[in-house]
Amino acid sequence: MVFHYAALILDVWLGLRRTARARFVRPDGLRGWWRSLPGDMLGRLVMRGCGIPAPTREHDAGDVTAMLVEDVRVARWFRAHLIPVQAQTLGRYVFSRGPIPDHMLAHECEHIRQWERFGPLYLPLYFGSSALATLRRRRPYWDNSFEVEARARADRESATREVPDKRAGLVANRDAANS
Repeated sequence: MVFHYAALILDVWLGLRRTARARFVRPDGLRGWWRSLPGDMLGRLVMRGCGIPAPTREHDAGDVTAMLVEDVRVARWFRAHLIPVQAQTLGRYVFSRGPIPDHMLAHECEHIRQWERFGPLYLPLYFGSSALATLRRRRPYWDNSFEVEARARADRESATREVPDKRAGLVANRDAANS
């Protein structure tokens, strides 16, 4: 049991060293480094705590990179939540029991942007927004300003992806009807 915790601490330390080295090499590295540290550390800790050795894959969303952890063992972490969870973001780590649909991934990438914007203040601000919604007799998840912003971003990205597909489909259908 002691060795398990020692290995976990060592793994987190090595992950932080890699993150720090990557951040310091980039020109803007020092400025943004403190912001990603708490979330990434939590994400790595949860991933290792679920028995998952590494992220499933990386997703480049342009301005952010998501470390996707798509594994059934994530259910261990989700069981600790008060509400049903499909996906969750901790720093750059996005957790899901299986493959994440594009719309949900866009939502979670917005949470990564929020983590980067607010750094170590993100979780207190997030829970504060839920508390404020509750005090206003609203829904703590659906009316949380961070969730509203993430849903809006995902809807905007889905709308821009669907427009070309619909037009291509109409052109293909029209061409098929003319044949």
